[in-house]
Amino acid sequence: MHLRPPARSSLTIIIPAYNEEAGIGKTLQSLRGEPGLAGAQIVVVDDGSSDRTGEIAAEHGATVISNWTNLGYGASLKRGILATDSELIAWFDADGQHDPGDLAEMVRRLDRERAQAVIGARGRLSHVVRQRVIGKRIIKWAAEAAVGRRIPDVNCGLRVFRRRALIPYLGLLPDGFSASTTSTLLFVKQNAHVVFHPVHVSQRVGKSSVRMIRDGFRTLHTILRITIMFNALKAFSMLAGLMILCGLLYGAVLSLIQGDGFPVLAALTVLMGVQIFCLGVVCDQISAMRLERLRAGERPEEDEIDVDQKKAA
Repeated sequence: MHLRPPARSSLTIIIPAYNEEAGIGKTLQSLRGEPGLAGAQIVVVDDGSSDRTGEIAAEHGATVISNWTNLGYGASLKRGILATDSELIAWFDADGQHDPGDLAEMVRRLDRERAQAVIGARGRLSHVVRQRVIGKRIIKWAAEAAVGRRIPDVNCGLRVFRRRALIPYLGLLPDGFSASTTSTLLFVKQNAHVVFHPVHVSQRVGKSSVRMIRDGFRTLHTILRITIMFNALKAFSMLAGLMILCGLLYGAVLSLIQGDGFPVLAALTVLMGVQIFCLGVVCDQISAMRLERLRAGERPEEDEIDVDQKKAA
């Protein structure tokens, strides 16, 4: 079942759902009952569920896109984004954790502050799975190290984007759960106008399909990829500098103690550091060309708003 949105709306709410029959109905009811989201198009991407997720979503009036198999959280988001042409695109979880009132306020802030994205920042009173606390802190630390900035919340699933700002990055979003982390890093690293809005997250309905170890390593891998893409020379230079320093120190100490000259192993370590630095220079040039292609597909939102205001005047 693949139903295209029947009419254009200024806001489309995309809900990836995999075996969420226990909570999808209440989630859609709460969205429909929020006055601040009146007129929004709701697209549920049924990610190969084995239960009645898609049927229940259709019964509640949502546009349903059914994946032929379980493609993943990110893949479902991308299918939903490409299936609509709305000016604004929101991500919303199907498990009842998010508050539609928070989303409505985020949409208002996006318009009021002329931002390109508004991302939810979960507060201390939000529900947290204790087993994931340490992993989330590691991922947050790694993400902040990658972009060189503090990030209030790296991977909250509640967020809203301007379509033109998001589309150029679709090819970089992974198919798994790290799509949220990736989109945050991309927007922050590109110095886009991103607003972090405080939200409250409740305990989910049903069982989560997240696998802590598997998805945690995938997220760290994604952070590494983003770091190399935006800071290839810096990342390789740090590794190269460490190897060169270790080689020089090892060689100097050993030559002074034994008096046999600079050891071969130390020389090889220094040489390897130099090669890593040269590889970083090449990767940095490749990354720069790829980023230029991405930027060529962007249309600055501020400029478009100014043009629209001039036309209205």
